[in-house]
Amino acid sequence: MDINKLRTFLTIAQYGSFRAAAEKLFLSPRAVSKQMDQIENELGVKLFTRQKNNTSLTDMGQEFIVTATDLVNSYTNAYNRIQIESASNSRKVVIGFSSQNQSTIIQQTFREPLLQNPEIELELREESGRALVKMVREKQLHMAVTPAYDEVLDYGPKVGVRKLITGEMVVGVSRQNPVSKLESVNLEQLSELPVFYYNSYQSTYLKEVFYKKFNNIFPKKNIQRCSSIEQRDMLIALDRGIGFFPQPLVPAESMLNPMIKFLKIENDLNTYYASVLLYNKEVESPTVRKLIDQFE
Repeated sequence: MDINKLRTFLTIAQYGSFRAAAEKLFLSPRAVSKQMDQIENELGVKLFTRQKNNTSLTDMGQEFIVTATDLVNSYTNAYNRIQIESASNSRKVVIGFSSQNQSTIIQQTFREPLLQNPEIELELREESGRALVKMVREKQLHMAVTPAYDEVLDYGPKVGVRKLITGEMVVGVSRQNPVSKLESVNLEQLSELPVFYYNSYQSTYLKEVFYKKFNNIFPKKNIQRCSSIEQRDMLIALDRGIGFFPQPLVPAESMLNPMIKFLKIENDLNTYYASVLLYNKEVESPTVRKLIDQFE
């Protein structure tokens, strides 16, 4: 079975519609629909219930998510290992990142090292933050850039860490909200509002991070995942809730989201934030080693 069609299937399952998956994969909705027709014909079962304005997974479709995920993960893991091994004596460096914010960090912090070492070729791959650590540990990536929400950084004996930026979390509120007139805020004033966070993967990791980090001020049910940064930012700008942002990225966020005000948190809480570079300490590539040393 074509691995790309399986990825398309999982993207539909993740984002909830053919159209959303098509936008994410830069395909036409017709192409996505055709791929799913081919998978259904190959399996001999219906994976989707298709209606005029709605597409949902059948019971067989729900069950097939597990199989498709296993197949895609097995293929991806093998592919990544082969790519890393073949790049050990080349100029290629494969870097994973977990979100658009981390992409911005890479642009900011890798600019000078890459100018000094123009022979290095970067290949970027987006994965969930938790998957990145595993992939670095198992040498499926040369390195990864991911957020850290605590000063204690322990990823195991095989994984090395370099801090790229450090700062604190700030809260983003709509300029329609009266508290936006302030420069700082006690989170108790916002405790009844939904807290929106972005994760393109069906993960509750950040939900747990924010719930614990902010001392249970926000009911867990109020901490809600958004499948895109644009959705999160729009909901905040329209005063449907709030969000937490890394203070070092506030200048960039302010330009992108003029209707969001970023406020310092007054509460005596652990608001620590860092963006860190992870790498496998057993890395053999001289090119990778050279790049890592730029961040000592």
